[in-house]
Order: sequence, then C-alpha cells, then structure tokens
Amino acid sequence: MHLKKLSFLAILLLSLGLTGCGSDNLDTVSSNNSDSTGDTSDNTSDNTSDSSGDNSDDSSGDNTYTASGNFTPKIIQRGQTFTFTYTLDKIPDVAVDYAISISGTAVQGSSEDYTISNVSTLTFPVGSTTTSLTIQTNKKGDVYDARTLLLTFTGSTGDPATLSLLISGNVNLNDTGMTTYSDTSDFTLTTQASGNYALQDAAYGLDVIINSDATVNNGGDSQDTSSVFYKNSRDVDSLDPEYKGKAGFRFVKIANNGMPVTANNSSYSCVKDEITGLTWQVKSQTNTLTNSEVDPALPAKYQMAEEPRYNAANFSYPWEASALSGVGPGWHHGSPNNNNDSFTMSTDPAGFANSLCGYNSGYGDRELALYCASGSYANETNFLKICGESNWVVPTVEQLRSIMNYEQVNDYSTIATDKHALDKTFFDCATEDCVINNNGVNGSIYWTSSSVKGAAGLAWCVNLETGNVQTCNKQEYHKVLVVSSNIPSEFLNPTTDDAE
Repeated sequence: MHLKKLSFLAILLLSLGLTGCGSDNLDTVSSNNSDSTGDTSDNTSDNTSDSSGDNSDDSSGDNTYTASGNFTPKIIQRGQTFTFTYTLDKIPDVAVDYAISISGTAVQGSSEDYTISNVSTLTFPVGSTTTSLTIQTNKKGDVYDARTLLLTFTGSTGDPATLSLLISGNVNLNDTGMTTYSDTSDFTLTTQASGNYALQDAAYGLDVIINSDATVNNGGDSQDTSSVFYKNSRDVDSLDPEYKGKAGFRFVKIANNGMPVTANNSSYSCVKDEITGLTWQVKSQTNTLTNSEVDPALPAKYQMAEEPRYNAANFSYPWEASALSGVGPGWHHGSPNNNNDSFTMSTDPAGFANSLCGYNSGYGDRELALYCASGSYANETNFLKICGESNWVVPTVEQLRSIMNYEQVNDYSTIATDKHALDKTFFDCATEDCVINNNGVNGSIYWTSSSVKGAAGLAWCVNLETGNVQTCNKQEYHKVLVVSSNIPSEFLNPTTDDAE
C-alpha cells in the first residue's frame, strides 16, 4: 500500500507541544519500624520540615525526606516505554515508600493500553536517592482516541501529587481527495493513463481503500471492506442523510450540544473528522457591521446585525497566540477603535464590535481580555464551550491542510465553480458564503498558529480558494477556523505557537 501526504504524521504532534520542564517536591517521613510511608506534593518553600505523621523520635526532622520529579503532563505514543524517575534530597537509612493510585481512561493489562512496573508502591531502597517506575504502552488497532493515565502519589505529609499522562490513539491521516487522473490536458479522467502518466495519486490511499465509490486501477490500492472507516453506498451518496463526504474523507456534523446530526441537517455548529479525530467549528453567514454613530466628530460605534454570530465568515483578525497555544499579549491586537485596547464591558446594546469583527457582550465573567485577534477568537470559542469542547486552538498548517480536498483546486479553470477546497456539504452553507466571504482582497485566506521560523512578524496562512500555503504578516487581517481534538487542554502547549 502506498502512503500519501506523509507530512500529515505531524497532524497532531505539531499542535501538541509539551509544556516546559517542571518539578514537584514531595515529602515523606520514614519510620524505623515501618516502611509503608507515602508520597505527596508540597508546594511550600520549605519541603523538609513537615513533621505531620512523623513516627521518629528524631525531633530535628532528619528522617523527613523530600522527593522531586518532573510532573509536567506528558504524551506517550503507543508502543513506547516511559520511565518516571524520583530523586530524594538525601540518602535514606531505611526504605522509603510512596503509595500510588491509578485513574484515567486508559486500561491496564498486557493486551490493553499499558503495563506498569509499580502498581501500588514506589520504593526508595536503603542507601539509594533515586527510584523509578516504567510504563510500557501497547499498540492496539481498535483504539482511535487518546486515553488518560493519572498517577497520584500519596504520603504521610503534604498534599498528593499527580502525574498526568496521555497515551496516544492511533493517528490516522486523511488522503488528498484526488479521485480522477490527468493526461496534462484533461483533469477528469476516471482511469489511470499508462506510460509517463501512470502511478498517479488517485490510485492510492484512503480515497480508494475506504471509498466504495472509487475506481480501482491496476497497480493501485484495493478497497478494504473490513476497515472500520470503509464507506458504504449510503456514506458516499451526497443525497443520503448518512453521507460522510467525498473520496476518503469521513465527516459528521455536530450540533452545539455535542450530539451528531445527519448530513442534511442545517442546525449544526461543528464538523467531526472521523479519520483524524479532529473537530472543527464551522463559520456562519455574513454578519453586517454597521457604524451607528451619526456624529462624525465622535468615535465610531459599531453594531453587529446578529450579536450571537461572532463566527461570521466576513469577520477578520490579525494574528495572535491563544491562551492554550501561547502566553503573552500576542503580536498585534485589534480593538473597538483599532488600537491596542481590548473590548470592555459596556451597557451599549450594540455589544463588542468594530469595523472588522464582533463578539457577544451578553456573556460576562470572561477571564481573558477580548480582542479582535485570532488567538482571542480561539479563547472566546473555549469560553463559550462550542459543541461542548474547551480546547479549541487555531490550527497548525498540517491540521488545516488535512481537511482540504485537492481535487477541488487542482484545475484553476474550475475554481470559480468549486469556490474552495473544503467540502461544501459540511463546511459551507446554502448561500456559499460561510467559508469564503470576499469582503476584501483576503477573503479566502485563513490563519494557522504556526509562526515562520526566523521571522517573528510572519505566520503561515492558507488560501482555501487555491490550496496554497503561504506566509502572511501578523498584522494583516485574515479569517480564523478553529480546531479541537480529544487532547485535554493541559497537554496543549502553553508557551509558543512557533513551528518550522
């Protein structure tokens, strides 16, 4: 079998940077007649003087030990071995034990998600300042979601400390969407030409393997009816309520309550990609922004025609890191007056709006400042918990490319008809202005979270009309499409959006 678009192996990894190194100090008290002490986290500045539960006659506290380890949340790929190491602050003269409790969605067992060397106790032997536990993850063909594994260490003093691990699901990659062949003059051939035109993209990958509507060509891949992703006759029929999308794509509409709905349902807020596991918020129709201030001597006062629809496709934003994918004020902010001020609470019924974007002022208690900027848009989507999710981020380049059907942009003569590279049934609306809304020269360009290495003022962006990946100045105003995965927010990178 030929694999296509191998760069998509980064589809989740590029968006899941680990947080910076950190450690928790853990106190325990040894006893000369017992070795059943435990492990806890103590976040105070003095971790060696907690004498609660001290069974020793040594009032100096010499038998109180402090252990440290890296408790940064970590992602473990399936088939890998992970070792967690603890270090004591001094050499123990008795065995020092730390109790372990295990929770999470991962299942323990040799034929399940993982095995662990220490199930209930972590012990520092006499004379040793280090100890460790080892986790071996298992490859499983039937697991498509990441699973959590939480190890809580509890001792005789201090508070429990928890190590959060995430065992990856099977990372599946979308194909290109190509189902036709070309002889350089015709791009719509249904069979593969021979000679110099053989071995074309459409003969290989999921566009053939799971697509019952595909034409199998000699030398190419065959259909696999046993695949969990295989699309039957209803899945490939665009008029059927069970339609899943073109070629090898498998999309499902999701209502704002998190429940799936049929393909012919127009009341939905998100689209789940069943191949990659990613969920996308969809954009809405044009939401007119009108200046209601009649006195030209006074500052403009913009109103949205429909305040709840902050996700309108005609709204645009400069680039900014979001709270889940970057810390700090970002590169550039828009605001009510297009300066560096955030939107603030107001009694004006017009809500939060300027000439470029708007938000719903009917909601209070936002923890983060609200800007007309890409990262702030992602923050707002998390605040609203769209489709029940709270880990929305601006996508990486590879994530945004993963939902593009390149067959819709491979022939420039059809761009006016096809409009963009996304599946209209799932990502567009009946008026066909929910993806591309040309309220300016950049109506088809969408931001990614990926900065350009070596150029702090540039970020990668994608033109959905042509399929081109290009660089954009972070102060330019472009569209935003946010994505959510099954990765809990604590495993997302809180430091930087940068990527090569």
